Amino acid sequence: MIFDKANILVVDDDQDLSDFIVEILVKDGYKVSAVTNINDSLYKLKNDIFDIVLLDLKLPDVPGEEGIAEIKKVSPHSKVIILTGYPSVESAVSTMKNGAIDYLKKPFKNEELLEIIQNNVNLDVKNNILTKLGEKIKLIRKGKGVKIKQLSARSGLTESSISMIENGKISPSITTINKIAMALSVHPIEFFEIEKHKKCVVTRKGERERLQFENTNNALEYLIRNGKDTKNEIFISILGPNEKSFEEFITHDGYKFGYVLNGAVDVILGNETVRLSEGDTIYFEAIVPHLWKSSESRESNTLWVVSRN
Repeated sequence: MIFDKANILVVDDDQDLSDFIVEILVKDGYKVSAVTNINDSLYKLKNDIFDIVLLDLKLPDVPGEEGIAEIKKVSPHSKVIILTGYPSVESAVSTMKNGAIDYLKKPFKNEELLEIIQNNVNLDVKNNILTKLGEKIKLIRKGKGVKIKQLSARSGLTESSISMIENGKISPSITTINKIAMALSVHPIEFFEIEKHKKCVVTRKGERERLQFENTNNALEYLIRNGKDTKNEIFISILGPNEKSFEEFITHDGYKFGYVLNGAVDVILGNETVRLSEGDTIYFEAIVPHLWKSSESRESNTLWVVSRN
């Protein structure tokens, strides 16, 4: 179910403690990832949306205070909670100044961990998203002259479920949202459309944020970057001949839409490979492990639209 629980990143080089934290949080219904250093955490944060980062204050690669600053730079919306076995007034003040919002002393009890997570999950925001999602679905349904009974027959969902979704009473799964979208003949992204005229942002050519990968010709040029105002992203993936987008498969909530601007690209979805030529498009749920690579001995450019939940 989407919106119900936070997405959490654990950053701790103590493997036993990290496994312990992951087990507790997963059992309580949270989505959890774990890494052992700041550099790996930054990679994760660039490829997924994390509500909370549980950060060990003493890591081998980057000092704790600097690590907080690096994390907030990449993912300003993520709430950082410090884990430490050596608490002090000085370290508490320092970490708070650098962007941490809370502090948990090792060792801790299961209920202490769950309580500090729950206290820092903004449920009001999640409930607001559910309300807006329901209102949008209802608006589109009525605009198309479709009654709840008709939508139920087309989607295979019960009338009561559709009514509760439209009134923000329950959290629909991605599959459910997709069924409703198909039944209404719209793209699911329309349910998450940002209010028109709320804000206008202009980025001039040559001023776009660009992420260049080391030792390759690969780069991501962002047209829209996810941040405090939007979780959606639009970027151009530039791949050198026979190069791939990432060393390992990535996954995240939401959907991806790709359009090949030039060249040819192989999109790998788990065990399936889809060949795309110039002008071809692809759309898929981004929870499926995926990456893409140039399928010819020349540069390829692909426009990607990412809609996150």
